[in-house]
Amino acid sequence: MYQNEKWAKWVLASPLLLFLLVLVVFPAFYGIYTSTQNMTLGLPDSTFVGIDNYLKVLKDDTFWQSMWFTVRFTVMTTLVELILGFGLALLFDRIFPGKRLLLSFILIPIMVAPSLMGIMLRLILNENIGVATYFFSKIGLDINLFDPSTIVPLLVVLDIIQWVPFTFLILYSGLQTVDHGLYEAAAIDGASYWKTIRKVIIPVVSPILFIASFLRGIDAFRTFDVIYVLTNGGPGNSTTTASIFIYKTAFKDGNIGEASAASMLIALMLLVLLSFLLKRIGTKQD
Repeated sequence: MYQNEKWAKWVLASPLLLFLLVLVVFPAFYGIYTSTQNMTLGLPDSTFVGIDNYLKVLKDDTFWQSMWFTVRFTVMTTLVELILGFGLALLFDRIFPGKRLLLSFILIPIMVAPSLMGIMLRLILNENIGVATYFFSKIGLDINLFDPSTIVPLLVVLDIIQWVPFTFLILYSGLQTVDHGLYEAAAIDGASYWKTIRKVIIPVVSPILFIASFLRGIDAFRTFDVIYVLTNGGPGNSTTTASIFIYKTAFKDGNIGEASAASMLIALMLLVLLSFLLKRIGTKQD
């Protein structure tokens, strides 16, 4: 009987194990292998170079520039999206006319694929034929939103518009679990609404806040679609994210080995960060 139960566990777990093997384990080991090879796109032959690819990436100023931009972009968007999402969650945590209709409108941006969003925004913001440019000209403003001085704030704003609904949904769900008796108890004690939010509600939903920032931060760090469609990583390399750097290294420069090495380095950095964050999440949940 025990032997049959043992085999049954392996049989039932086999689809998940196969999934992990094909989509996680094999790509990881193949990435490590290619990162140690002098592998060029289109050429079947490769030679072992050890850690040379890693050293080249670490000495590449463009790599560090892309990492610095990615970190800044991630921190700015995640922080603003968390604040706005929490504000919207507080707003919707009450009954008012038209709530369901307004909620539907707020959720529209996250229903659009990022690449499609990038194409739509590229057309709307185009300096020659864009609708936004037309309205700017009507009020006497000559603005090129893709100018080097404005492109980074533009990308941050566009990311916020698309992903605030994501943080809002998570935080709104978290607020639904808060006992409304806490509001009543705080009101009896004479606490104002904002003091109640600061001293009572935020401590209660802090694990949800942390999880929302964690999920959004990871997603923002790997941003590729919208920025690539809008700017192609330019002007120059000013908006090149880590994902765009890897893509260009692999498919434009044709250097698969260096692209894999860059991927492994970023994965290692993220693993260290994730281990710390997951530990914090576990602590907050306890």
